[in-house]
Amino acid sequence: MISIAVIGRASQGAHDPVPEAALRAAYEVGRLIARAGAALVCGGATGVMEESCRGAREEGGLTIGILAGTERNSANAYVDISLPTGLGTARNLIYPRACDATIMIGGGAGTLNELTIAYQGRRSVVVIEGTGGWADRIGGGLFEGRYLDERRVAEIFLVRTPQEAVDTAMSVARQLEAQPRSRDDPARWLGADRF
Repeated sequence: MISIAVIGRASQGAHDPVPEAALRAAYEVGRLIARAGAALVCGGATGVMEESCRGAREEGGLTIGILAGTERNSANAYVDISLPTGLGTARNLIYPRACDATIMIGGGAGTLNELTIAYQGRRSVVVIEGTGGWADRIGGGLFEGRYLDERRVAEIFLVRTPQEAVDTAMSVARQLEAQPRSRDDPARWLGADRF
């Protein structure tokens, strides 16, 4: 099954709301991922993660939360499979690299961290512009308009709508899925072949 990571800002409470545009986009992305038959993987928390899971769940899709804490029941109410890690923000290393593609909606520093982790793990990221935060700033700093740096490790796609985001992510995932299976070289996942 294809898995698509959704990254974006969590709400830290009433004093820290997630922009409405990001929440609307997240809900629609979740619906479209489920409709495409892919699993949605996220950090399992609030904000963008919760809304994307809600959209996927309402469409009958599978949602997986990779949690920062150790309590399975701390995931948002729309997570089907809750995987507590106890790793705190280090859990960011897991799903952007494990999924076939990543969709970024809005986002603060934690989301930016997940973007760079996906990139270093050779996973493309689809960024929905117009959703606030780093999603609206990252485009101006891309090398050749599509990479984070000169290494050209993975492509960053800038899109305007949830439909474009899911279509692009699914296309990237299908290309990855079509590649011949190979033995995983530890040097690759440790990053030794690039740095």
